Amino acid sequence: MANRIEPPAGESRENSGSTVIAGILSYLQDRRLQPGDRLPSERDLADRLGVGRNAVREALATLAALRIVESRPNSGIYLRHVAREGSFEALILLTELGGSPTATEVAETMEVRAHLETLAVGLACKRRTDEDLERMADVLSRTQEVLAHGGNMASDDTDFHVALVGATHNSVLVRVLNAFYRFTGQRRELMFEDLFQAEASLSEHRRLLEHVAARDSAKGQLLILRHMDRARSYWSTVLGRTGSSS
Repeated sequence: MANRIEPPAGESRENSGSTVIAGILSYLQDRRLQPGDRLPSERDLADRLGVGRNAVREALATLAALRIVESRPNSGIYLRHVAREGSFEALILLTELGGSPTATEVAETMEVRAHLETLAVGLACKRRTDEDLERMADVLSRTQEVLAHGGNMASDDTDFHVALVGATHNSVLVRVLNAFYRFTGQRRELMFEDLFQAEASLSEHRRLLEHVAARDSAKGQLLILRHMDRARSYWSTVLGRTGSSS
């Protein structure tokens, strides 16, 4: 499991499903439960968290769907081996609730994403439409404006990659890569506080658009690998210096 999970600030425990989930995960971490360990009963968890049993039941159902826990008939709820059995959405959830992915998780997700992005560029070069090109060009124009005013281009970076993978016209690939963009959202905000990294990414996005427009998959795929490798090198340096991901 990821590092310490804190319930989202400013949310009612009774009314926020994410807060109850965060509370359960924090409880498991505090008690150092291991894969295969049994969780307390719904009643016990509800009492410990100060919420209703229905809220706990719904939170446990979500955790079961994400393969973080499993329900065993006539036995109880048990913690799974998340690293082996948990879904990628579980990793995203832990991150969005405030957990920090490990350096290994960051490296492994970037490794997988690089191959998916390469596939996306190849398909986009074959299938892109004029509307796809216009969408990417609009994002680049907006990104330039953001940087000119000293803003952070993280959301625009996401929008460009979403537009790029959208040009594949493969809905499954769009969904899969969208999950990766959610997982890396907070880290990319930090990365793009560095103006050098922001300008380098914008420059590479412009060239990617040129390659997709020209249907030059060889150059486009080579560039996206370099694009991902630069980000990987950046995070390797940062994580090596801090010992944890932001």
